[in-house]
Amino acid sequence: MTGANGDDGDGVARAPWIPGPRRSADDHADLTADLTASSAADRGEEPEEEKSGVEPEPEVPVLTHGVLKSLLGAWALSACSAGETRAVEDHLTACAPCADEALRLRDAVALLHEDRDLDLDPLLRSRVLENCLGRRPARIPVPDWVTPYDAETARLDALLRDIGESEWHAPVRLKWYEEDRIVRRKATVAAVIGHLFAVDGLVSTALGLDDPLGHGTPELSPTERTEAFWTGLDRPPNRSVRGPWREQSHTLIRTVSFAGRGVADLTVTYKDFALPLRDSLLERAFECWLHADDIANAVAYPYAPPSGPHLHGMIDLAARLLPAALANRRRAGLAAPA
Repeated sequence: MTGANGDDGDGVARAPWIPGPRRSADDHADLTADLTASSAADRGEEPEEEKSGVEPEPEVPVLTHGVLKSLLGAWALSACSAGETRAVEDHLTACAPCADEALRLRDAVALLHEDRDLDLDPLLRSRVLENCLGRRPARIPVPDWVTPYDAETARLDALLRDIGESEWHAPVRLKWYEEDRIVRRKATVAAVIGHLFAVDGLVSTALGLDDPLGHGTPELSPTERTEAFWTGLDRPPNRSVRGPWREQSHTLIRTVSFAGRGVADLTVTYKDFALPLRDSLLERAFECWLHADDIANAVAYPYAPPSGPHLHGMIDLAARLLPAALANRRRAGLAAPA
């Protein structure tokens, strides 16, 4: 038997035996059989295998363990000759390590397919849910006006599930207005999720749920809530913030779904203004999409806009809020008279 160094046990090192070129396993007849059949045809004789009606058994070569192990890759790709295939498969019944390796190689070969985009269609979840609910309606369905928030939080959660540990600390540039000036803040992916978590707490408070910032903070504006959340952390936020944010969004959707129709007109206060819950969840869906896009740009992740009906609702909300926003700016002397 050949040793680990390539010797035959007598101390003399020899080069390992490497099989020579061979035909693909898809060509079931080997070259010798082709030549024999051709010669028999020239003599007008019937080939031996046709006479007997049974294909001849392949000749099984006697190969060392090292050579058989080196053939596992070719065997997994069905690139061995018939004799080598038989020799490898006989060996696999007696050698557990090679059998495990052969299974891994076969699994790897199964992944070899034509190139395609590995990113899931962002609308896949919505289509699957729509199909499922169409076949078997939910006992407590999610109201139509909640579905944009449901869809956008689910899409963002899918993005967060795909990124690695280091990408949670990727820099993200945020900007918002304080009075009439733009404030830019350097944040991370984790800090952005903390921002969404803190501001969604306004909706939680309106529904009588726990406020993630604790008692006594509902009167804070969204910007002040974000600052309070960031400064209240003992260390920079990391991927652990995903769990509380995800659970809070699920709780909001469940609570609203079980509450019935009247909850849509419940008031959500943003300190300086207020919105009915119906519009507040649409606004939260819009902000979730914007910050998901910020995160996607920071980690080079493909991210599509919301579905057409959901985007239409967000634009409609912005158009309805525009007159009141302009009136407030005029009262503050920040805009010209109408």
